[in-house]
Amino acid sequence: MPRAALVRPGVWCEAVVAAESDPGAEKWYDGYAAASPETAIRWLRTGARTVAPSLGPLQAGYVLEHWVHGPGSLQDYVRLCRGRTCALTVYRDGHRLTWRARQVRFLHLAAVNGRRPCTAAVRAGEVRWP
Repeated sequence: MPRAALVRPGVWCEAVVAAESDPGAEKWYDGYAAASPETAIRWLRTGARTVAPSLGPLQAGYVLEHWVHGPGSLQDYVRLCRGRTCALTVYRDGHRLTWRARQVRFLHLAAVNGRRPCTAAVRAGEVRWP
């Protein structure tokens, strides 16, 4: 296999949840391997749009008006294109949910014994957004 096909650039996106009382104890909520900054921002927008109705009116307004439909996601898109990380955090009922994205290089997984490589990681425990 040509060397160029073994590694491809992309963006790793993840969502983590933590109690505000214990911010160091983040729990993985979701992840996405995006092929480009555009698809990464689309994934973050979808997550933010999904939880916005469960937030208070001020926070929901900010998330929707500034980040989802406004300049916030464009600013984060530019950050990703420049190789910097981006994040959006929302708060509810003593917890915070953070979506993060950063540029990475994905390693191609080869088939073993004629079988396709694993396409999804097994989650150790389902983390629910309170």
